[in-house]
Amino acid sequence: MTVKTYTCYVVFQTHWDREWYLPFEVYRHRLTQVIDRIVEGLENNELEQFVLDGQMAALEDYLEVCEPYMEERILSLIKEKKIIIGPWYVLADEFLVSGESLIRNLEIGMKLANKYGESQMVGYLPDTFGHVSQMPQLLKGFGIDNAIAWRGIDSDKSELIWKAPDGSQVLTVFLPEGYYQPVLNEESYQTSMANYVEKVKGFAQTSALLLTNGGDHLMPKHGDMLGKINEISSEEVTFVSSTYEHYLTSLKAELPEDLPVYYGELRSNKHAYVLPNVLSTRTYLKQQNQMMEDELTGYTEPLLTLTASNNYPARYLEESWKLLMKNHPHDSICGCSLDEVHREMETRTMKLGQRLESLQMGALAAAGIQDAAESGHATRKPFEDNTVFTVFNPHVHSYSGPIRGTIWLKEDIDFSLVDEHGQYYQPTILSKRKDRHFASPLDAFPEFTEGTFYEVIFSVEELPATSLTTFRVVEGEYKTLVEMEAGVVDTAFYRINVETDGSLTLEEKTTGRTYKGLQSFYSSLDVGDEYTYSPPKDDIRTFGRLKGNPKVDYSGDVSLLHYTVELEVPAGCREDRTGPVEEKVTTEIQVTVMLTSHSPRIESKVKVLNRAQDQRLRVQFPLGATIEQTYSDTAFDVVKRPAKKIEEFDAPKQKEVPVVVEPSLSFIRAEQNGVGIHFFHRGLQEYQVVPSGKEDILEVTVLRSVGWLSRDDLRTRGGGAGPGMETPEGQCLGTYTFDIAFEPASGCTNGNIAKSAHFYRIPPRIYPGDARGKNLVRLVEIDNKEVQWSALYCSDGEMYLRLWNPTKKEQAFQFSTGQEINTITKVNMDKSELILLNDQSDRLSPKGIANYRLQFS
Repeated sequence: MTVKTYTCYVVFQTHWDREWYLPFEVYRHRLTQVIDRIVEGLENNELEQFVLDGQMAALEDYLEVCEPYMEERILSLIKEKKIIIGPWYVLADEFLVSGESLIRNLEIGMKLANKYGESQMVGYLPDTFGHVSQMPQLLKGFGIDNAIAWRGIDSDKSELIWKAPDGSQVLTVFLPEGYYQPVLNEESYQTSMANYVEKVKGFAQTSALLLTNGGDHLMPKHGDMLGKINEISSEEVTFVSSTYEHYLTSLKAELPEDLPVYYGELRSNKHAYVLPNVLSTRTYLKQQNQMMEDELTGYTEPLLTLTASNNYPARYLEESWKLLMKNHPHDSICGCSLDEVHREMETRTMKLGQRLESLQMGALAAAGIQDAAESGHATRKPFEDNTVFTVFNPHVHSYSGPIRGTIWLKEDIDFSLVDEHGQYYQPTILSKRKDRHFASPLDAFPEFTEGTFYEVIFSVEELPATSLTTFRVVEGEYKTLVEMEAGVVDTAFYRINVETDGSLTLEEKTTGRTYKGLQSFYSSLDVGDEYTYSPPKDDIRTFGRLKGNPKVDYSGDVSLLHYTVELEVPAGCREDRTGPVEEKVTTEIQVTVMLTSHSPRIESKVKVLNRAQDQRLRVQFPLGATIEQTYSDTAFDVVKRPAKKIEEFDAPKQKEVPVVVEPSLSFIRAEQNGVGIHFFHRGLQEYQVVPSGKEDILEVTVLRSVGWLSRDDLRTRGGGAGPGMETPEGQCLGTYTFDIAFEPASGCTNGNIAKSAHFYRIPPRIYPGDARGKNLVRLVEIDNKEVQWSALYCSDGEMYLRLWNPTKKEQAFQFSTGQEINTITKVNMDKSELILLNDQSDRLSPKGIANYRLQFS
């Protein structure tokens, strides 16, 4: 009988979490020790090649602090292709960051890798907690035709085809035993290698096996590692030192034609934990990240592209992207690290916010809209008030709806607004205060100016796409809010009142349909950790009660509903973690609901004062129907998800309970036959459908209060997921404010809802200054409302627009502009050319992502 022979390709690697159970700077010092060993091993021929974890940030971290002679040595090894780098900048979580962030991650990572040497062309995804549906399309957009992954894959074969919704596909290598395999570091490495081969060869469909020799923050053991490889080869298995690219080349030569095909998202926990409740751990981090992504892609880049394309701060923006992405590794954005790590993330967010605000002000100065100096040439000088201001619509679609923001005037006056076309507007004043305006000109002493600050809201029709539109304050009257006697909101769309449990009852006037129990808050116990929700055996649920009377302010165009909900909840769980302590504390939730006469969307600002530990706080929306599926958005996709209504709480050893929570970047569509709810949010990225008699309930997690990085005694996960370290700040005590919105289902398409969600997250914004006469109108516009945009920015002196199609139908569209377009070239994500468009139109394939280079005359 012929014995099947194998070649096991041993790839030396380290998996480098920049921060996790130790803070960044501690890990960076460890990184210097690990890299010193790698360099020594390569130079002494104890190693042949080494993969630096597929991410460039680790190399940058090292180069910032290493001595010049070490920099010379490591860069030499990179050029010799002995140290393998790229393609990512960081190994990011895929569900908690935007699709645009994933593209820039690859773009910047490959750019840096090719600067120092050559990027490996491998879709390296060793430890991500599941994978988004469009990852194959993103990889193919950069010329990468493969992926190597572990978590999320339900396969009995280690080689498979992974297809994105648009049909893009990559050869994918599943690591059945995971990436953490420091086998040659073990004393009994001969036995360990034999055991490893025995475990993985049953998954292989060729003679090529893969061993990722290394682990988290590990270096190769001192000594001759190549000698060990040569020593343990046998008649059955030949071990060779290799790289991922070399292994993949050998693998492709033997692949059968009938590889199993997997479609879309990969979130199975059959073989490995996918740790789904990181979607709701430390929700404040998710909220802050989405705010920064919106500031960068929604305002900063489009504004600079419109106003400063000839003096575009490309390096400044690239460094801003890198600062943002340093918060994107899974142990960072997922909230499953030490408290010290997450405090440092908040510092990065603060710095990035300061940077982006400054870049936006610089964009206005570059276009002469406002001046940073008293002696400059712009119409508006630093100490002037907002008698003239601009509204920026960054979207490639025109906008109709409310404009909300703050202006300050030196005089406390009654006023109206007029745009540059002579159209008058009567704003509603949401709030008004006396205060001081501070300005620090580049050429004059900084000073305060006394004035009145007005928070205004007014509605516009067809505000031009990608434009700055000027408004002036003129003599007239504004509307003020008047408190209504009845605590009921009555608009053209709805009649809404608050019940004694703090929930809303909504009567939809167009259909006569009534929804009850909306926006109801409840708390239950959670004795899990930063990775996983786990209720105790003696769990209890606490629902809210209305505190005092609701208050309604009304102006004719705007209604504000204010009310407070209280929950008397256990202060925490008992030491044995089986149930609640006797002590009770009060969780207070202050809610302001805003409705306008021109929009069916109901917007809520939710301010939570949390005093409870070991709990999960959720908000409920009964759907008025039982549903079979939901839709929610992820990176460049709107995913149809079966409603998983059966929940289990007891997992076997080394397993998780089945996943019932779902991810969402900005919206959830939960409806059946036109009955249900559309939900919008920033940072509340975990939801679940829960059955309740004759209707289902959409539940969205607001806070999870847990005090451990990881524990090994959870009901819902049969083992630890990291070191058992306490994380008291993970209890999320204190005050947190969230923005959410909802509306009854209305028969909209997924494309319409995606566009509405994008405008909700990135509404047109008020800026100081005068844009009249600057020709900053309709830089680019798309006439198909189903087509979404992701980025409008400049690179290497050229303007780029990225569009995507959330639908399963081909979408035709036309470009238009207030300027004269010379050429439009369709390009890949890596900017390599595909086709020159003959006219100013194109067709976007179902679920496709398209990239365009626009050149103006």
